Amino acid sequence: MKRIKLLLFSFLLSGTVAAQEETLTPRVAAYQDFRYYFYAFIDGIPRQLESQRVREFTFGGDIVAYVNNASNLIVWQNNEKTNLGDISMTRYGITNTFLYYKRDMVLAAWEDGSLTYLTYFLRDFKVNDQLIAFRDQNIDMLRVYHDGKLHEVEFTLTGGLGDYKPGKNLVAYTNSNNYFKVYLDGQLFELDNIPPVDFESGKSIVAYIAGATQLFEVFYNGKLIVLENIPPQNFQCGDELVAYVSDEEHFKVYEKGRLIKVESFAPDFYKVLDGTVLFFFNNQLQVIQNGERFILANFLPSSYQMNQNCVAWKDQQGRLFLFSDGKVKEVTSELIVTYMLNGDVLSFKLPDESYKIYYRGKVY
Repeated sequence: MKRIKLLLFSFLLSGTVAAQEETLTPRVAAYQDFRYYFYAFIDGIPRQLESQRVREFTFGGDIVAYVNNASNLIVWQNNEKTNLGDISMTRYGITNTFLYYKRDMVLAAWEDGSLTYLTYFLRDFKVNDQLIAFRDQNIDMLRVYHDGKLHEVEFTLTGGLGDYKPGKNLVAYTNSNNYFKVYLDGQLFELDNIPPVDFESGKSIVAYIAGATQLFEVFYNGKLIVLENIPPQNFQCGDELVAYVSDEEHFKVYEKGRLIKVESFAPDFYKVLDGTVLFFFNNQLQVIQNGERFILANFLPSSYQMNQNCVAWKDQQGRLFLFSDGKVKEVTSELIVTYMLNGDVLSFKLPDESYKIYYRGKVY
């Protein structure tokens, strides 16, 4: 029997589930000049971090992470540097919200100037932009790190937890009794007592193919909504939206309670991230944002990147473009080696190993 039930622990909310507003942070970039001095770039201003060549670096949101000449992992945020120790046996990454790293069986997160050790006995973990879901080796418990805090989601003495997939503010999972559940902003919802065939998580939304009925459903705003009676060919979730290709090959988007048929045929490709649906159809690169459709280009890009509702791409001649605030801008026609997008900050590397940064209509 299908039902949705609010289980006993509700820390933050009661009644309907409300999506949290995202907090916009200053966006950074990082680069090395011709002397290999290492800089962070924020709000149009460069700040020198190192006078020696760094081994590697990355950035996201307002955080820069790099490995210095001594092979230590350094994090820079709010104009302060913190040494997180030797990079050996360490895997690390950055989202728009935090830095995370795994060292042996230790999992830790750096956010807003604080380092939080999540576990010392890591079994596995999965990361979304604002949330980390993980399990320990010595205890069968699913935990969540979100908004700088740790939450215990589910513990079982017998059997093992099934698959789990984090969104920005939730994690959907199958427990040891095969119940399909969603942990969202401090609340636990039971969606079904049979595991789904497939499921995906986004911000405040979960889409799945029901195991018993094969219905394609979404959990959104505390409710279950049936989108299709036959499973779709594929689907992806974003911020309060799901895009999918139906069994009849119709390309559809369900966003904030509204279902629209975008095209009667499947696109050549599509990608959902944040509140953006990027797709290529009828020889046109297009996006849908907040129900509005934009045509970006009349060609298939050789590569593209998406971040915080901005899109960057290269054409076949190597020209670099940016879509931001509803407008398309040609950034450069120079030959570039690589590029990296962080919101509306777009950095790119030239063949001579120099870097340039496009920010608010200017190239630095």
